[in-house]
Amino acid sequence: MIEQEVVIRRLEPKLCEDWLYFFDNIAFQDHQDWAFCYCLEGHLDPKTQEEWTDVKERREKAVELIQAGEMQGYLAYRADKVIGWCNVNERKNYQYLTEMFRKIGYQTDEAEDIRVKAVFCFLIAPDYRGKGIAQSLLKRVCEDAAQEGYAYVEAYPFADDQLEFQYHGTSGMYERNGFKEAADLQYVKVMRKDLESLS
Repeated sequence: MIEQEVVIRRLEPKLCEDWLYFFDNIAFQDHQDWAFCYCLEGHLDPKTQEEWTDVKERREKAVELIQAGEMQGYLAYRADKVIGWCNVNERKNYQYLTEMFRKIGYQTDEAEDIRVKAVFCFLIAPDYRGKGIAQSLLKRVCEDAAQEGYAYVEAYPFADDQLEFQYHGTSGMYERNGFKEAADLQYVKVMRKDLESLS
């Protein structure tokens, strides 16, 4: 029922204020200690991400990335109110992934000209968790990626599904949506969906 009432919109500069209101007031109501993130992790190298905790500066950086079109993703709305967010981008645009893959020696197996869309994180308003919002966002990601000529959508759920924070999405959700495990990197898994059937 809730899924039918949800509208998914692609993030663009004119929606920046909606995105900020969600991060400033809704997303971390039950976890204020995480409120500094402003979804920058994927866009920073691991060392900077760990050390840079100034909320104001991170917020300003997020706005800069949104206005430049470098932070991409989808917002879930219900009654004109943002209730969810998915950070998604071309895999090569995530500095964090590039650095971490290099550090652990993980080599992807596709040719360089193969386009891969990466799902980095989900953030759902506390009152709407467990109601299919992340799955609705994921469905839209895959549909658009197929239309845009991507070969795969990749995601990186934590290997330990008992962790409190599952902001990468869970392995179970990806499996239910046609993703298969491409690699086990111990701390996270690489889940991949072939988009050939959707294009």
